Amino acid sequence: MVHDANYKKGDIIYKQRDEANEIFFIKYGSVYLYLDYKTDHAKLIGTATEGKVFGELGVIESKPRTMTAVAAEDTIVTIVDKTSFPEYIKQNQNKMILVMESLSSRIRAQSQKLVKACKVVASYTEEKENKGNVDKALIDKMKTLAAENIGSRN
Repeated sequence: MVHDANYKKGDIIYKQRDEANEIFFIKYGSVYLYLDYKTDHAKLIGTATEGKVFGELGVIESKPRTMTAVAAEDTIVTIVDKTSFPEYIKQNQNKMILVMESLSSRIRAQSQKLVKACKVVASYTEEKENKGNVDKALIDKMKTLAAENIGSRN
C-alpha cells in the first residue's frame, strides 16, 4: 500500500527495534533520526529533509529499525510498504535514485569513520613503538573516536 501521512513536530514515526515494513519519502518537512531516543545515551544521528528518503535500510535488509524517527517539524511523507515497494519503484524510477543516494551516503560516512579510526590506531601504535608510552592527547583522541562511534555497531 502507498499512502501519504501527516506528522506534527515531535511525533514519533517509528521506534528503534520496531519491525521495518515501510519506506518513507519526505514530501514536506524534515525528520530527526536518533539512536537510543529518550535515554541518557540518546544521540542525533542525522536529519532527513524534504525530497529525501528514510527507513529504507530495515526494509531492504528485513531487519528491525536501527533508529527512532521523529518529525522535526510538521511533516508530510509518502509511505510505501515493503510489498508495494518494487511496483512503486517501477512506476517512480527517480525514487530508486533517492534510495541509492541514501545508502551511498551511509557507506561513505562509515568509510570515513573507519579511516579516521585506522589513523588513530596507527598513531597509537607508532607512539607506543617509538617511545614505549602513549601521550594523553592520543588517548583522548581514541576516547573521542570511540564515543563518536558507540552507536554505529547497531
